[in-house]
Amino acid sequence: MMCAARKTVLIILMLSLLGAASGQTRFSSKNSRQLVEDLLPRNSFGITIVSTRLKAHPESTASFVSTAEKLPIKTGIIMTTGVVTWAGYPNDSGSSGCAMFTPGDSRLEKIAGARTSDAAILEIEFVANTDEVSFEYFFASEEYPEYVNKGVNDVFAFFIEGPGYDTLYNMARLPTTGEPITVDNVNAQKNSEFYIENKSWRGYSIDNPGSSLASIFQFDGMTTLLEAKAKIQPYATYKLTLAIADVGDNIYDSGVFIKAHSLKSAGKLQPIAPFLKSEIEKRMHLIGASRIRVNGDTVGFDKTVHFDFNSYDILSEDTTSLNEIADLLDQFFDAHVKLIGHTDDVGSDEYNIILSRMRARSVANYLNTRGIDDGRIITEGRGKRQPVTRSQTDEARRKNRRVEFLIYKK
Repeated sequence: MMCAARKTVLIILMLSLLGAASGQTRFSSKNSRQLVEDLLPRNSFGITIVSTRLKAHPESTASFVSTAEKLPIKTGIIMTTGVVTWAGYPNDSGSSGCAMFTPGDSRLEKIAGARTSDAAILEIEFVANTDEVSFEYFFASEEYPEYVNKGVNDVFAFFIEGPGYDTLYNMARLPTTGEPITVDNVNAQKNSEFYIENKSWRGYSIDNPGSSLASIFQFDGMTTLLEAKAKIQPYATYKLTLAIADVGDNIYDSGVFIKAHSLKSAGKLQPIAPFLKSEIEKRMHLIGASRIRVNGDTVGFDKTVHFDFNSYDILSEDTTSLNEIADLLDQFFDAHVKLIGHTDDVGSDEYNIILSRMRARSVANYLNTRGIDDGRIITEGRGKRQPVTRSQTDEARRKNRRVEFLIYKK
């Protein structure tokens, strides 16, 4: 690691003396899943995370909490081309940063038109239940203001890919012009309404007690608070790639700050039935489903779960198909399911009601083991009252020993 304008011990001691008067920024190192969890709304079921991946120097990403009044975001995550903690120093140098000697990113190079280095990349696979995804952020850089249009156009992007996008789409765009956000595109001369200058910190004194933004924020300039958003298809899997990199030189740093709890499914809620029916039809042979029925926003299908005579134990031959149903419920993460057990015609009505309930409960218990919360499941037993066939052959009775699935949104 090679750094420019290294802070002195005196500055570090000064920071400790400033205390609450100046405001402080605290950073916490976290893995990719923890970083993404910081971005998700509290108590929200609008978006679910499939997987995460972080490709960055260990010191280049973190969560942060700041008491700085004028900072566009007070809490969230930070991704930089250098060391994250430098963002919390006073702005005592016009050119500071660290070369991390990590790779760049070819996708960012297409935006910047130059070679990149020291990239920090966070990948998020997600499913949402509306037609739009969004989050809030701001960009800051040490390349401001002296290196604007000097070939060191530090760059970042929020790429989204999935259904409806033939190529990568960059969500990090100006709301007025649609331009990607870079040092050269947002500054004091160009798109200045989205630019905030961070003046140089002159040091602690009685007249300058350190309450300004410059006393606790290193970057020389930044954007205003912006929103990234993109249209999506409900219940489809998308990949979001948050990426930032140095351009030209690898010492003077830039950072992108993403607001905590702002990554949300932001569009209009859609009826679940059309999407659910389409997905079940794709998986028919894997699920072993039959008789798909749509009633309003509820989709139902029969699934022959193979129980032995007078038994509610699930047989191994059904685990593959039940795993597929669990995956389906993972995808439609805000849906509930009603399991209705059925029996053949042997035995009394009272006994078969109990047996059918136990069969439905057995399926519910299996789905629990596959991560489907029991709060999403209702069970019911109807005994032998609703057979799919009234034939009394062994094969017909085997078909009647089944569980019906009704999937819906409350």
